[in-house]
Amino acid sequence: MAVAVQPTAEASKSAQPMGLIAASCVGAVFVLGAAALVLRILPGLWEQSIGRGITQAVNSLFSTALLVVIQVAAAIFLAITGGKLLSNQKIHGVRGGVFFVISTIFTVFFCGRAMFLLSTTRGGFSFGVILALLINAAILFLLVQFYRTGRFDEWSKLLDDGGLFSINSYKSAQGQKVRRLTIIGLLLILGSGVWTLMTHNWLPANTMIKAANGDGEISSRMGDWVVGATEVTGPLHREGGFTILPDLAFTVPMVLIAASIWFAWRVVNFPGFADFLIATEAEINKVSWTPRKALIRDTLVVLSSLILITVFLFLIDIFWGWLLSRELVGVLPTAAEKPAVKQTEASLDW
Repeated sequence: MAVAVQPTAEASKSAQPMGLIAASCVGAVFVLGAAALVLRILPGLWEQSIGRGITQAVNSLFSTALLVVIQVAAAIFLAITGGKLLSNQKIHGVRGGVFFVISTIFTVFFCGRAMFLLSTTRGGFSFGVILALLINAAILFLLVQFYRTGRFDEWSKLLDDGGLFSINSYKSAQGQKVRRLTIIGLLLILGSGVWTLMTHNWLPANTMIKAANGDGEISSRMGDWVVGATEVTGPLHREGGFTILPDLAFTVPMVLIAASIWFAWRVVNFPGFADFLIATEAEINKVSWTPRKALIRDTLVVLSSLILITVFLFLIDIFWGWLLSRELVGVLPTAAEKPAVKQTEASLDW
């Protein structure tokens, strides 16, 4: 005789996946660790070991190019690994939760840092300082309310439902031509902005300066995103601190290009916009396009007509100008009277 056994409370509790906030925090740690590995740890190790030997043996350009290839390969590997880990966690909204947790970490860091710097100002608490402290405190309070009132769960699920952080395509077999053209257009617009940043030198770059101890040249680190650095040998060189992004003149364009590619891909796969593009291509396919021979013939007819009308109006204008400037008609000034008229007009004080 079979007997149904109820699972114990502990067994059912242990079988449940972790909550959305906990899974989002784990994912945020993984993403930030992967970013630190690709953008900071790998370049540091490369500069101290392999890259130095390649620079001395070949040149610095080859070393930099090889480092970029390694960084891109590491980023792709970590992205695939992170995607598999997220797919194993059957939690609705975890991708959006990771985004909000990372945004919260950066917001808390910069707001806390701003409040600390403002509270330690030597000039005292002026109205501007107090206002800035209140604004930062209000931002931190809103963040607490965002997690406490359940908005975190709601908005994280909305982001996941919108597919902003998903690699899956939406109706990939439909509207391919219009989607590709839309991706190209978005990349041209976003790429022109990145190109403008690079060509106008709006991003700070590191320069080589002489070391204080006379041991060759060292980087100024003025183009690094550093927190807590101390200035050495004046304002032209910084040492110490924690580097968030090295060589902003190179890493910022790389990050912006990667973000632009991802944004262009996700926009054309957003359900609402993708349906619009699919409908657009369907309407374009319904258009009866003119054959090439007929198009060339009609174009020649239009251009010939335009030239004939232009010549006709030009001749009519010359004829009426000649006729109305005759002494018998007297409507327009004659050729002898035109110099006097021009001199009169030039002498008028408007």
